[in-house]
Amino acid sequence: MKRWAGSALWMSARAKNALRRRARVAVVSGLAFLAALVTFVLIPRRASNVATAVEARIPDRPDSQPTLNARIGALATIATSDSTLGLTRRQAAQALARSVDTLPFYLIPKRDSLIARVAFLGRLIERGQSTPLPSSYRALGSSPELRAAPIVQSLLDSLGVIERERETFGALGGADPLAIALSARSNSIGRSLVAIAVSRRNELRAELQPLLPPRAAPVAATPVADTMVVHQQRNEAIGILNAANTALTGIRARNREIDGLSAQARQIANVDAPPWAMLASALVIALALGFAVSLLAEIRNPHIADVREAEQTAGTRVLTVVDPYEQIGERTRRQADVAAPPIIDVISDTYRTLYLHLSSLDAPVGSVTITGDDMDIASAVAVNVAAIAAYEARSTLVIDGDPETCGVAGALRLLPDPGLTAVLAGTVVLSDAIVFTTIGRDQMLAVLPSGKRAGQPTAQNVAKMRADLDRVSSRYDMIVLAAPLAQTKQGVASIVPSTDVILCARMARTPLRELSNAVETLRGAGMRVHGLVLWNIEPPQLRTRDELLAAAKRPPREAELEPVG
Repeated sequence: MKRWAGSALWMSARAKNALRRRARVAVVSGLAFLAALVTFVLIPRRASNVATAVEARIPDRPDSQPTLNARIGALATIATSDSTLGLTRRQAAQALARSVDTLPFYLIPKRDSLIARVAFLGRLIERGQSTPLPSSYRALGSSPELRAAPIVQSLLDSLGVIERERETFGALGGADPLAIALSARSNSIGRSLVAIAVSRRNELRAELQPLLPPRAAPVAATPVADTMVVHQQRNEAIGILNAANTALTGIRARNREIDGLSAQARQIANVDAPPWAMLASALVIALALGFAVSLLAEIRNPHIADVREAEQTAGTRVLTVVDPYEQIGERTRRQADVAAPPIIDVISDTYRTLYLHLSSLDAPVGSVTITGDDMDIASAVAVNVAAIAAYEARSTLVIDGDPETCGVAGALRLLPDPGLTAVLAGTVVLSDAIVFTTIGRDQMLAVLPSGKRAGQPTAQNVAKMRADLDRVSSRYDMIVLAAPLAQTKQGVASIVPSTDVILCARMARTPLRELSNAVETLRGAGMRVHGLVLWNIEPPQLRTRDELLAAAKRPPREAELEPVG
């Protein structure tokens, strides 16, 4: 069983057993269905009241239109002021430029180009000085101002060689003398490139100097408009804009709060549903909960799910499985078949397979004990095995060893007294306690009922009973004993005729742990377990002792007095 834990087959078997527990699933599902319906009825009513209370607390939304109008007006004033100020600045700058710059127009592009080249080279030099890394030096040497010089290309090649040699040391080469030397060499090459770049920048500056305008006193430009009034209007508009933005922020926060209250009211009120939806939801929840509870109980205490699981748990094979069988109409025409006990099944191959296993061994079994955790099932199996043996023209004795249930007498509809307990008490001899009943048309079956529970038999009576069984065993081809599991052992205080045992278990009802313990107990007591019989139908409805005694006191009906034939 431990080998299967957690596997898909094991979980599939547990789910199958959980579905077989229809009563448990029905009870849990019914209770969950009622609880869900009550919940679905009460929650919408309470939610409606709560939603009404929440809606009553929702305030009115503030009017933001005046604030928006003020903000739009302020933005328009600011835009107009900025446009006016920009136009005034451009006019003043143009007048100043016209009064200062006297360079011919065809030299202005050259001057602008030189200024841009000097600025670009200056930025690369500053980067090389502030960030002395090979990447900075390579960018400086690859610039358009330096890459044409042969010495620069030679320095870049040397720098590349040094970088490749430096990369072989990795991140941990900082303390290596050779790595330090390479770093120093790289910095030296970088400083040389910086020096060449500084020299080139000086050359460009010398070329730019004649193109710059002479230093002279700036010419004052007359503004085309009075910007003081414009600035004042702009500042007032900025103040109005800031106040409007603050007011709109408060309005938005207020609206978000109102929206939250409205959403809360809608969410609370949105729990109602049509009746069919509530019924369907309650049914789905009930079925899911019922199956989950049944599956959890099955996982905590797994039961037999199929033949393979039973065989692997018990360590022995399954001889037969008692499944539901179909009644054949032709076999119910005779009065003998109608009057026969309904528990007897001599038509299907279920019990015939079990009988053939016992009779076809190298050493045919003459006596066998049938036991299990449910004595009604064990008694039904014992009676059917004995009935099959009787149909095979073998004289058979079936013994009921459980005075608590009187299963054999209940299955065959016989009086339970006197029986085995009376023989063990010494009040009745064995031959007088054995009764005969007809199985089918003319097959006879000898039965030793259980009798009613008495005190503990003496060792002398038990020994006499064992001797009587040994004596009468020569008259019968097969002896079938139905006994509880606790009494299935051979010893001085036991009447078990042989060590041959067949263990009965009920599908989806017998726990795997109990099945394994039962097999180990029987083998520990020296019993030979031939195999298992799995009961896969509803438990047999056998008559109790009181029902048998009451039926014996009633006068027979006319149909029962007619001759069988």
